[in-house]
Amino acid sequence: MAVTNESSTQIANIEAIPPVYLETNENHGRLRVAFFDFTQGDAAGDATSTARLCKLPGGKVRILLPLSYVHHSALGAARTIDLGHEAYVQPDGTAVAADPDDLDADVDGSAAGAYVPAGTLGTHETKIFESRDGVILTAQVNDATLPAAATLSGFFVYVQD
Repeated sequence: MAVTNESSTQIANIEAIPPVYLETNENHGRLRVAFFDFTQGDAAGDATSTARLCKLPGGKVRILLPLSYVHHSALGAARTIDLGHEAYVQPDGTAVAADPDDLDADVDGSAAGAYVPAGTLGTHETKIFESRDGVILTAQVNDATLPAAATLSGFFVYVQD
């Protein structure tokens, strides 16, 4: 074996001749925060009820799950929480279907708690959304009702510019 000195895709692009442009979701983007404070209404919602949490802006946005945070009230025995998104439209007009557990799945919601979304995405737990009009992020409560007056609060950190 030998000592190696190799570059990431991004460094290779920057050093290419001519340089390959990096989008701001990969280099020099600004961190932004989408805060949410949700309270279920006076009636409980059936299993798989959805809470609409916040809206990411249109364009290309990279959400950073390890910097994001979710707090929830006690939802009751055997309930789990998924994080996902509603359907949206990409800039070229292509429809993207809703995916209720695209960002995180099966988080224990039985007792009150808070967590950093661990994600279902893979290596670096980021997700790029490219939308025409923005993307609404959601939480879904599974396995039993979403209790009346239950709360979810927190924020998602994302890069855009």
